[in-house]
Amino acid sequence: MTSSETHAHGLGMRIAVIVLSVLLGAMIVLYFLTTGKISDGAAQLSSGASQADDGSSELAAGAQKLSSGAGDLAAGAAKLDDGAVSADTGAAALSAGATSAAAGAASLADGSVSLAAGASSAAAGATKVSAGASNAAGGAQRLAAGAAAAADGAATLATKTQSLAAAIVGANGSLITPIAAGAAKLSTELTAGVTNEVVAIANVQTVTALAQVAATAPTNSQNLADLAASLLAKDKDNPELITLNALATGVDQQVDGMAKAAAAAPRLAIALVAARDGAQALAGGTHVLQNGNGAEWPGTAYLAAPAQAPALAAGAATLAGKLGELRDGAGSLNTGLQTLSSGASSLNTGAQNLSAGATKLNDGAASLATGTSTLSTGAASLATGIGSLSEGATKLADGSQTLADGTVTLSTGATKLADGTGKIADGSAELASATSQAAPSMLPWMLGIALAGLIAVGFWVGHRVSHRTRQSAMIATA
Repeated sequence: MTSSETHAHGLGMRIAVIVLSVLLGAMIVLYFLTTGKISDGAAQLSSGASQADDGSSELAAGAQKLSSGAGDLAAGAAKLDDGAVSADTGAAALSAGATSAAAGAASLADGSVSLAAGASSAAAGATKVSAGASNAAGGAQRLAAGAAAAADGAATLATKTQSLAAAIVGANGSLITPIAAGAAKLSTELTAGVTNEVVAIANVQTVTALAQVAATAPTNSQNLADLAASLLAKDKDNPELITLNALATGVDQQVDGMAKAAAAAPRLAIALVAARDGAQALAGGTHVLQNGNGAEWPGTAYLAAPAQAPALAAGAATLAGKLGELRDGAGSLNTGLQTLSSGASSLNTGAQNLSAGATKLNDGAASLATGTSTLSTGAASLATGIGSLSEGATKLADGSQTLADGTVTLSTGATKLADGTGKIADGSAELASATSQAAPSMLPWMLGIALAGLIAVGFWVGHRVSHRTRQSAMIATA
């Protein structure tokens, strides 16, 4: 259930709360802003016044030193005026000498340019000479090595060809000729011994037939001998059977002995035919080996002739001798070209050093010409400037006297400034002290305003509690 009574605060209560709240906030803000700024400003003023006091004291002391220094400056300015007159005379002489030096340096620069160009050309030529000498030395070294190798090879070739020639002559006389004669004789005898009958036995069909006969004949002869013995056993006194038995036994023994020979005869015939063919081939080969066969092989007899292998051995010996001479000459050439290469390298190094020195001389001469020209111009400017310096020194002497007078006045004013800044420092200290005491004097007022605000808050809380109580009672009654 809700209450129908509208709650409303009193106007006085609301005004009192608002006014007290505003006054309280404004009082606190103004208090802290004002006292903070006053205190900071007073502290800064006090610090600045102290620094101004110290500075004014130092200014007074510096003014005293400035007054003393101004007197010394006036005396020095007079001496500077006298020295400037002497320097003006010397600068004129220096300008004339610098002009002459500039002309000589220009001539030296032109000559050094020509020298540098010539040295550069000499260095280039020396480089080419050195490169050519190095190449020639390398080629001579390779030539010497090749000539030495060729000489060694020729000596080996001469030795080998002499041995080969002796071997060919010896082989042809003591080996090939007897072998050829023996092979021809063997071929003739084997050809004569291998008759048509031997060739027929070596035939394949004959070999097969003989093998069958050799295999069956011993059995047949044995059967015949057994049959004759059986017949004789039945009729021991029959002379024909006795003869037949003896004949059958002998035939059996003969067949047994001939069977193996008959079986081996074809192989022997085949071997004889093959030996005949081999002997013929051997005879033909040895004949070709000794006498040659045209373009393929000249024959050992031809090679053993004095105009062939012995002549080749003699030529190889001559070649070895000539190549030995070439080797010695190539060694001497290599030594000479090595010396030439070393000299060309030294020449190249010297030419390079000459070119570098000429370049440095050219640069130095150009720098000297530029420097002397600048010196001449500077000497003229120096003479003019020293004249101006002399005039300025006179004015400086006059101005330094005026400065000395002004520093006396500055010293007096600095003393007065020091006294005034002392008084400012004392006043700023008093201001800082007063502002630091402003906060305690305002504190009771602030406490009073805070107390009034708390009372107003208490009234408002009491009002809210009373309103709540009335509203609860009305709800309970209803």
